[in-house]
Amino acid sequence: MEAAVKVAEDVHVGAPPGPLSDWVMRKVHFHGFAGLPTARGVSVKSPEFSCFGHQWLVVLYPGGGRLEGSKEGHVSVYLHNQSPESIQAYFKFVLKHPTDQTKRSFETGYAIQSFVAREGKGRHNFAKRETVLTYLNNGTLTLEVHLRSHKKAESNGYVPSNPCSGNLLKGFNNEEMSDVTFEVGGEVESAANRRKRGKTITTRFHAFHAILRLNAPSLSDMCRPGDEAAVPINGVEPEVFKMLLYFCYGGKVSEDELEANAKAIIEAADRFEVINLKLQAEAVLTKQTEIMVDNMLDNLLYANSKNLALFQEKIMDFVAENGDRIVGNVSFDDVPDV
Repeated sequence: MEAAVKVAEDVHVGAPPGPLSDWVMRKVHFHGFAGLPTARGVSVKSPEFSCFGHQWLVVLYPGGGRLEGSKEGHVSVYLHNQSPESIQAYFKFVLKHPTDQTKRSFETGYAIQSFVAREGKGRHNFAKRETVLTYLNNGTLTLEVHLRSHKKAESNGYVPSNPCSGNLLKGFNNEEMSDVTFEVGGEVESAANRRKRGKTITTRFHAFHAILRLNAPSLSDMCRPGDEAAVPINGVEPEVFKMLLYFCYGGKVSEDELEANAKAIIEAADRFEVINLKLQAEAVLTKQTEIMVDNMLDNLLYANSKNLALFQEKIMDFVAENGDRIVGNVSFDDVPDV
């Protein structure tokens, strides 16, 4: 019995071709074709045009070329790669009658060609000159140039990303990389009625003032770089302040953390002007809050007090859809104009 063969990874020499592109067509117009030189070996060149990152031009011999195999009285046509780099491409020339679609179309058909720099590929005997003269449109010969090539294969090599965000996070709450300190906690509002305040254990956080100045302007205004004394922060749970500071350093507050602390994050972010974090928490609050007749007014007052446009819009939509249930049951006397 033969031993099993383990197939290892393939070995590639050079870069494999990418997938084929769609065909790209450019029309090239040779105006006044009948008056162009008819001597053999005398060419007329089109302006250069761009396709697949290369420059191309069409070279036309109205009286035929001089290369071996060129026949007397035939038009020769070639496509030249004018760029210094080579390219492999499929191409074809197409000549159609301008008005009579029943007449034969002249078309070159080639397998993939390797166009080296400044080299042309084409047809020595594309069509008889006397026939081409009957395919003109107001004296203009119009050739269609069709091209397709392989797209560049995606590189499997490692391309490093910008390390700035990751480097900033290395400095998060790092005392050696900080120049201001905050002491958070000690006094926080109680739950629903917010009339009682309780005491908590304080927690110290370290930050770099320049980062706060860019991301939490109101928080940066409370301190100066190099202050030795810690700045007291009351009314914010240490865990919420940690999320806010982490966000200022480019970190991401998870969906679960936003859901569990939506209003507390909105309060802190609004207070310290961390606008994007406030908007993220508002979006979660809007999604998770079910608006009912019983809680509609409290939510509307809260949304208005914190300038929560998205949350306020959801509440007003509820009011518009349930006006018959609200009228007579809810007083809007204390609601500011919204």
